[in-house]
Amino acid sequence: MEDSKAREKYRLIRYEYYHSGRTLFLSGCFLSGGILLGYAVETTLKAGLLEVLSEKEKEKQIKNRKGILFQHDINKIFDECVSAGIFREIEVSEDFLEFINNNFQRYPSQQYEIFQKASKRNIVLCNSTDYVYYYDDLIVQLDNYLLKYTSDHSISMVYFAYRTLETRYAQDLLRENAFALKLFQEFEQKVKEHLPSREDLKQQVIRSLGKGFNYYWDEGRDINLAFAKIQQILEHYKASNFKFQKWGEKPYVTI
Repeated sequence: MEDSKAREKYRLIRYEYYHSGRTLFLSGCFLSGGILLGYAVETTLKAGLLEVLSEKEKEKQIKNRKGILFQHDINKIFDECVSAGIFREIEVSEDFLEFINNNFQRYPSQQYEIFQKASKRNIVLCNSTDYVYYYDDLIVQLDNYLLKYTSDHSISMVYFAYRTLETRYAQDLLRENAFALKLFQEFEQKVKEHLPSREDLKQQVIRSLGKGFNYYWDEGRDINLAFAKIQQILEHYKASNFKFQKWGEKPYVTI
């Protein structure tokens, strides 16, 4: 089992992948955004493995630079997590795990192979800025699972975002993030249980939380529409709902 300092260090890496990836994806930069979001999923899954693998097994893999900790195949890593007894309650479709893997490939030869396989299966390969919501659901599920599994807030990216709401960094992470914002009250309570000792910092955190989830939906938009939009995303963009579109089929998401 990892200690809090190790969890916090790894969480900072995961947080940067997630923040950078979803910011790029929302901007339409699907290639670079997809790679970084792939890393966010990979490292969050591996954060779970680090909790359950024995110290002997971790040392062996690190020494030999071989094993699941050095794999980049999302499907294999997820299956290994489930086999190891972690993330079994996570709801995600096989199609979405494959979609993450497709976006995670970094070399032309890998991408060519993906196109060939998709052609044989009559699958449409496409991206859209709203697909980031599928990533949000999966990553928030995984992150929240880790928080509950370890009872250690230092491991959670979402907790860290709520703890630092005054920063642009946290606001970017929560922008249009329906799956994180739906947990606002839950994380508000958790953050208030660990307020900083300095009075000015404590009041800053309380003021930021006091603005409510609507405020963090998206700067400059009508916050009165936030609740309805969040509900639509929660309904239509669950990671368990994702499926590849076949040629000739109409898109199955219409919001």
